[in-house]
Amino acid sequence: MGLPVALWALAFVYGCHGSGRSGLETVAFTSEDWSFGRAEGVKLTTDHYALHTTCSSKPLLDAMPGFLESCWQAYAKVLPNETTLDAPLRAYLFRKRWEWERFTEKFAPSRSEVYKRIRSGGYSERGVTVSHYSSRRATLSVMAHEGLHQYIEVTRGRRVPAWLNEGLACYFEAFDLDANNRPVFQPTLNTLRRRSLREAVVHHRLIPLKEILSTHAGHAIQKRGNHVRSYYSQVWSLVLFLIRPDRDNSYGPGFTQLLDELGTEAMDGRARAWLAADASGGDMAYGEAVFRAYVTDDLEGFQADYEAYLCKLLKLES
Repeated sequence: MGLPVALWALAFVYGCHGSGRSGLETVAFTSEDWSFGRAEGVKLTTDHYALHTTCSSKPLLDAMPGFLESCWQAYAKVLPNETTLDAPLRAYLFRKRWEWERFTEKFAPSRSEVYKRIRSGGYSERGVTVSHYSSRRATLSVMAHEGLHQYIEVTRGRRVPAWLNEGLACYFEAFDLDANNRPVFQPTLNTLRRRSLREAVVHHRLIPLKEILSTHAGHAIQKRGNHVRSYYSQVWSLVLFLIRPDRDNSYGPGFTQLLDELGTEAMDGRARAWLAADASGGDMAYGEAVFRAYVTDDLEGFQADYEAYLCKLLKLES
């Protein structure tokens, strides 16, 4: 979840290098002792990340440096940036959920009760990601999701519509792992989101587009389970629909421009112009204004095209 973080450290430091197949760039990292309370752990530092973890599985720890740096490279392909980090980005991965909860209570006391409603996942706040281990694949998926939120915050700022922030995060949840544990992202093969999306379409429970564009993720997770699952599956599929490389994607150029200008004064200015011209009595949310400014002002026509795409994506055509 990308809502609006604890330092523990250190001992001795030594240098390590991730191994890789011929032709694959290795990832340099350092490792040092770290602990959370009585839980012993390790801090792994790469060019872009400082991962603090109480996990002790050697295969998982060996994979982390290359996995995290591959995520950064994948984010940068979709959202190029020229940001120079002052320091590696902090990430916390706890072996036990109770460790995650105790950390969250100290790290984000005013929002800890909301975060603790997340049954399986993590969160990103103030440029830091915090997650806990469930299974290897699920944990890596959560870290890729939250890492996108973190990337957007440090490279594009916080003025990013929730529908796009969450949609892009879900876009990076699905991947294959190669022999070197590097992710090969497969956005359309997100089985979790596909399952929820199919359920929403088949049972006529799609959330209206205007509501999707206006919803803050922090508000979404406080609603009933079906609504939460539908929200995340829809923002995932919305990004898939907009980013697809089809030649007949008439919404593509505008969406590409939005990605280029995401978080900039140019985006904010265009959105505010739409808000100022709103004739609906102040009913337009910022996320909707951004969508209208870059993608289309015809929400009804877009909804029809989007729903037709969903039928193809889910293979529901009659």
